[in-house]
Amino acid sequence: MRSGIVLLAALVVSIAAASARADAIDAEVAQLGAATSYKRRLAAALALAKSHDGRAVIALSSALRNDREAQIRRVVALALPKAIDESTPPRVRDTAMETLERAAARDRDPKVRDLAARALLKLEALRTPAPAPAGDRPAVFVHIGAAADLSSKAPKDTMSKLAKVVRGVVARRANDMSTEWPGALPTEKQLTASGARAFIVAATISAIDVTRSGGKAEIACTVSVRVAPWSGTDGAEKWVAHKAASASGSGKAITGSAAAAIEGGIRDCVMAVGEEVTNKQVVPFLKRIAGDG
Repeated sequence: MRSGIVLLAALVVSIAAASARADAIDAEVAQLGAATSYKRRLAAALALAKSHDGRAVIALSSALRNDREAQIRRVVALALPKAIDESTPPRVRDTAMETLERAAARDRDPKVRDLAARALLKLEALRTPAPAPAGDRPAVFVHIGAAADLSSKAPKDTMSKLAKVVRGVVARRANDMSTEWPGALPTEKQLTASGARAFIVAATISAIDVTRSGGKAEIACTVSVRVAPWSGTDGAEKWVAHKAASASGSGKAITGSAAAAIEGGIRDCVMAVGEEVTNKQVVPFLKRIAGDG
């Protein structure tokens, strides 16, 4: 009889503690979404980062999309990889990853874009890979990394378009390699198990300068593309002597002085230089290091 009372008391305490935790999460979710104080929203983001509850992940994802303060979005981009683990519901996890992908490509703050891209690399291992026969896995895989904009002057869609251009050039010119991997991007263990060698190719907009004169604008852009051996989503680039390099090129475009014309000119300049550098410098280097075995 006494043991039953102790068990009941322990159960009540446990339920009460769980309820308190749930209430705390709800309270922090509300503060992150609605508090007018920057410091209070920051505190809420830090608190929710310690929880693997799906509500915390959803709230952090929403803040990454909507919070007006870049510093809050930076903290959230750092927090999401800590809040997400194997216990996170798949649908919630997928939503968070989609939000991070959007932030990596389109957030107006370059630091947020960088942190979101880094967060995605940390979380790639949690994606559920689609089953594929071992024979479908390439012997040489080229991972086209997310493009970056160090100038902070390119239109938001430029990075994704630049990565697409780089991918297209590598796919056309290095047709004995593959820019696609069946299912999710591979981990180091998956690469080793399949016997595949992997490389990363990623572009960066290094500089953009716009000079207006009368009704015209001259746009100068510099794009660099790096290539290196790659060890999977849980590994890193390997900057080994003679097997890693960065190539760069510059170009100019002349447009009208209207904002829309300048944005179009920036895109045209970046795409043309990115294609040229990848075609004439990166692919020949990639073929050489891949052929070295």
